Amino acid sequence: MRMRLFSGKLNRTEMPVLPLREMVFFPGLVLPVVVTRSQGKNAVHFAMESDRRVIAVTQTDASERTVPGKLPETATIAHVVQLMKMPDGSLRIMLEGQERVRISNVESDEDRLRAVPREIRPDRSDPQGKLPQLARLIQDTFKEYALLSGVVTTDTQRKVAGAESADRLADLVGGHVPFDLESRLELLGEPETTRRLEMLAELLNGEVELLKLKRSVKDRVRKRLEKNQRDYFLQEQIRELNRELGNESGEDDAVSEIRQRMKETALPDPVVQRITKELDRLQKLPPVSPESGIIRTYLDWLLDLPWMKAPGRLVNLVEAAAILDEDHYDMSKPKDRLLEYIAVHTLNPEMKSPILCFVGPPGTGKTSLGRSVARALGREFVRLSLGGVRDEAEIRGHRRTYVGALPGRIIQSVKRAGTHDPVILLDEIDKIGNDFRGDPSSALLEVLDPEQNSTFSDHYIELPFDLSQVTFLTTANTLHTVPAALRDRLEIIEIPGYTELEKHRIARDFLIPEQLQENGLHQARISFRSDALSTLIREYTAESGVRSLKREIASVARKLARDLLESATEPGDYARNVGSAMVRRLLGPPRFRHDQDLQEDAPPGLARGLAWTENGGVVLTVETAAYEGSEDLILTGSLGDVMKESARTALSLILAERDTLGIPFDRTGRTIHIHVPQGAIPKDGPSAGITLYAALISLLTDTPVPPDVAMTGELTLTGRILPVGGIKEKLLAAQRKNLTRIVLPEGNRTDVDVLPREGKKGLELHYAEQTREILPLLFPGLIPDSPVRIQEAT
Repeated sequence: MRMRLFSGKLNRTEMPVLPLREMVFFPGLVLPVVVTRSQGKNAVHFAMESDRRVIAVTQTDASERTVPGKLPETATIAHVVQLMKMPDGSLRIMLEGQERVRISNVESDEDRLRAVPREIRPDRSDPQGKLPQLARLIQDTFKEYALLSGVVTTDTQRKVAGAESADRLADLVGGHVPFDLESRLELLGEPETTRRLEMLAELLNGEVELLKLKRSVKDRVRKRLEKNQRDYFLQEQIRELNRELGNESGEDDAVSEIRQRMKETALPDPVVQRITKELDRLQKLPPVSPESGIIRTYLDWLLDLPWMKAPGRLVNLVEAAAILDEDHYDMSKPKDRLLEYIAVHTLNPEMKSPILCFVGPPGTGKTSLGRSVARALGREFVRLSLGGVRDEAEIRGHRRTYVGALPGRIIQSVKRAGTHDPVILLDEIDKIGNDFRGDPSSALLEVLDPEQNSTFSDHYIELPFDLSQVTFLTTANTLHTVPAALRDRLEIIEIPGYTELEKHRIARDFLIPEQLQENGLHQARISFRSDALSTLIREYTAESGVRSLKREIASVARKLARDLLESATEPGDYARNVGSAMVRRLLGPPRFRHDQDLQEDAPPGLARGLAWTENGGVVLTVETAAYEGSEDLILTGSLGDVMKESARTALSLILAERDTLGIPFDRTGRTIHIHVPQGAIPKDGPSAGITLYAALISLLTDTPVPPDVAMTGELTLTGRILPVGGIKEKLLAAQRKNLTRIVLPEGNRTDVDVLPREGKKGLELHYAEQTREILPLLFPGLIPDSPVRIQEAT
């Protein structure tokens, strides 16, 4: 064994280091320790071969292998009193702490830690003579701690009471009281005895206060339980006395109140039977029972729900139409359907309410239309947002076996309305999700089926509830995400986007008066000129609805309100005529410049298509490029599978017809790249088929597509152009971008015919059934032999 002398003050040799995970070992302690790690085993074996002494040092983390540089400098030399080898290979040793030391430069050698200890010489100077008082205080406090904790042995108490020195007292108390790790290390390494006792007294007082607090809480809980038990016994005695006196109705005030409410409320027989049954259970339960509170909550729900059918209400058809016109401009289709329902309901009050679904872009007034329907029918209105709902229990409720169970949101809405025939708007029905907790859209099948919802079953109520008198309205931005079974139960009413003229009227008749009122300008003489509204619509919004337009008008109103106060003018004397110049001055530079997208020198390979999104119509640009490569077709721009298939279809059609069309293109060794800008936005759908076709023709013939032309239509491999949806929104997008010539499928002619004149204003519409019909319009003079069957409508 190689030894090395230490040149320090004590002239000691190196000693093995035994790391103890999250354990501080004090001198004077005799404790058993189980050693399982190889570093610790080697240290013990080395000690047993020499003087049976090791340096017991605290390892502050719980890692498997000890890192020498992370060990604290304070440690304790311990004597291995006993060693036992366990069957699992671990060592069980008995350690006796001897003295405090400091270590530094811990070295690792052959999976063993070693270090040179330096003795911590205690500084027992006591110029103020506080040591005896501190020692007596600590002994008394430790005695109190032992009494409160009940874990300190009598032998330990005797050792602390008879400690021969202050440092011995600190070691004993520090080793037996579970202070935090950092405090125990600081206590072990403190050389000044006076400071050490002061620190110990402070820590020990904190532990005693904590134990007192715990005992106080425990006593309060015990007293509360005793009081509850006492109340229970008294209640039982009162019941027995009532039975002896012949008074069987000995019930508490809560039960009496529920019985009184049951008599005063009109309830169906099944509900009365259920309440009576639950009341009998409640009387047999002790008041402190958790089941008692669950039953009372359940009974409150049963009594609060409007179980009985509402009487028929006569609705004046003319007044209902006036209310709908007062709140919303145009929307003739949904208004006509609602007035039809009111007329039929007046003639046949027993008819089942229809389930209407308003589908359209955001900001077109779907939600507010539901509120207007409730006003027109004279009923209560409840809005129920379903966006992001993923739990079936949100619709059907939780069973009463769960803690905190409640009815589903349908029953909650009926209770909130307080009537049996409210108007419930299920908002954002297309944004319902599903996961491991169930599928809420499947739970809605029963709610939204007039043939089934008369016996709707909520898991919490456990009784059939009649929803047949409830008028359900739903809203959605798109129907693609609505399951087919649910969509089959809905009567779809499309609410398309607004034309610029319609936005003018909505702003003039609804938005401007509303915002002037909300911003305190109703007394001022403020008017918006037509050019101001046009500027707001064209340069500061790009939407199918009017939500952004409302925000911009509100912004103008706020700035005018500030100007009114700063000018120290009375509201009645304040007058402003808002024009386009004032709008630009108040709102800053325009946010949208629709004419910037029109490139007079558009390069070959670029075409514009019209697309439909949940937010309305948009104009998409398709860009193409060809270069030497490996005959690949590269598609970028976050394109969906359907759009990728449309691109491959367009390329295959061009390659099949290149000789007929006279396109001199050899695919050999050529890579074609198709890109749709705004790559962060996912794009999909078949309506970009002819746009992809036109962009590829433009690229391969080196002929640009006219910059004022946009198109939409699905492309087949035989060159047919199939009809697509969202025509009104797409034409509105073309108007916003100042595109004048639009190519549409022949199958969409009827969709255009029903549009108002404003929806087609300024557009030259061309219809086609085959791709060869659009080539003369897109590439005039390039393919003279192509048959032209372009039909125009202005």
